Amino acid sequence: MRYWVGFVLLIFTISGFGQQSVNKEKTNPETSHSPKTATLLSTFIPGAGQIYNRKYWKVPLIYGGGATFIYFIGVNNGYYKKYTRLYEQKLDGTIDELYVNISEESLRRERENWRRNRDLNYIGLGVLYFLQIIDANVDAHLFEYDISDDLTFRYQPDYVGGMFDDYSSKSMGGMGVRLTLNF
Repeated sequence: MRYWVGFVLLIFTISGFGQQSVNKEKTNPETSHSPKTATLLSTFIPGAGQIYNRKYWKVPLIYGGGATFIYFIGVNNGYYKKYTRLYEQKLDGTIDELYVNISEESLRRERENWRRNRDLNYIGLGVLYFLQIIDANVDAHLFEYDISDDLTFRYQPDYVGGMFDDYSSKSMGGMGVRLTLNF
């Protein structure tokens, strides 16, 4: 039993500190960096939240990705319309001589392939839109986060006192080790 008490006391003497809070005085709370503002800006104007967070380099990536998705939506939609028209002409029997030897099933599969690609690009554009909103929100939350090169791990002896043993009225204290990890 005595060993268990010693083990428990040793566990309680180990203290780990992940992040020490920095007490910053904010004189005007309206000038602080707001995740809500960044999220709303990014919702209404894609990339505006990144500008608010001063992450200007992300804006061309957002608009470049959006332009790429829109371009491929147009290309895939053009081919989808072409193969829809050819499929309908094949069913009517009024198809051009160039496409006479292509079966109805091949034209239908091609049409569905281009429709699927177009729809996947719409989904990709939506995912990009929501990711840039989430990115603006997370960046705003981490805007005032202190990124320093001080990554330390310290250990030092520590004394724990003031604990009472159940078997006697004597004060029970002990030595332990304090572990501190600074990020």
